[in-house]
Amino acid sequence: MEPLKKTPLNEVQHELKARMVDFGGWDLPVWYTSILAEHKAVRSRAGMFDVSHMGRLWLTGRKAEAFLDRLLTKSVPRLEIGHAQLCLLCLEDGGILDDLVVYHVGIERYLVVWNAANTEQKLEWLFRWSSSDPDIVIKDSSSNTVMLAVQGPAVCQLKNLEDAFPSPRFGIAQAKIGNLSALVARTGYTGEDGFEIITDAANALPLWESFIKQGVKPCGLGARDSLRLEAGMMLYGHDMDTNTNPFEAGLGWLVDLEKGDFIGKNALLEIKRRGVNRKLVGFQMNGREIARSGYRILKSGQEVGQVTSGGYAPSLGIGIGLGYVPIELATIGSEIEIMIHNKPVPAHIVSKRFYKKGASNEP
Repeated sequence: MEPLKKTPLNEVQHELKARMVDFGGWDLPVWYTSILAEHKAVRSRAGMFDVSHMGRLWLTGRKAEAFLDRLLTKSVPRLEIGHAQLCLLCLEDGGILDDLVVYHVGIERYLVVWNAANTEQKLEWLFRWSSSDPDIVIKDSSSNTVMLAVQGPAVCQLKNLEDAFPSPRFGIAQAKIGNLSALVARTGYTGEDGFEIITDAANALPLWESFIKQGVKPCGLGARDSLRLEAGMMLYGHDMDTNTNPFEAGLGWLVDLEKGDFIGKNALLEIKRRGVNRKLVGFQMNGREIARSGYRILKSGQEVGQVTSGGYAPSLGIGIGLGYVPIELATIGSEIEIMIHNKPVPAHIVSKRFYKKGASNEP
């Protein structure tokens, strides 16, 4: 059995007595104090996550732009320097290999940040299509950098983020965090404002401590999952995978079928023409029960789908989830049941964006 991979902050996480788990081969914290406290910290002020397990890949060279445009579902040439966009990496049949963020950092210089899942498959995919072209340089910097996500309504009040504050949503810039040089993007995965910061692994501890000193709460995977679920953000490997196409996943807005040719375009054109027979929906439990990933979705006692993500929404005080159902059931208000402990429990379909920043969010 291979030893678990560790981020540059692994030692400090153990010193803080975080609850550590094996997450896809990584030794990562689920929580430091509690999932609920960490969730509330991000919604009310600011919390930070070590997301160094995510992949960070540099693509440079004369043909880097054209290469990425051939692979991704959104136009790369239209992406201006200093900006980022969410994209999909699809297979020839339209299946989703990953959802990722591509950053246009400089002339012929792009950064791709993708999920930690199926990294080897994705790297093989990129090298397969680059055909070792000398005008496309692919460099994986995941092991020698650290990545922190600092999220919450108070992030722009943090002194060490003053230089990064003017960045627009999905903007990216080289900035100083204290006296540390870092790449700072105004992106995140919580439904709150925030920044994702990438710097050399040697800077990991001073960067971490600079936020601790300002009262930013360390947060683990548990709060990251409950926050993203409340915001209706999908998790690769649960809510989508290579057996899922963008249209049934509700990600058609990430597919630009008007741009030039890209891998999977012909299949996606045909899927859109034909239509889908299932759709990813959000649902809310009618009572206090909690749905979990893998639970069966029923309609009139018949199984019609499966929960892909589910849990308790601390900001709302209700049980929520995501799952695929037949297209005829995929309308707001449709009544369904979730099989929990061998008992069908009533639920109903709602918007996937359960939590809205700045709204009352009353259940």
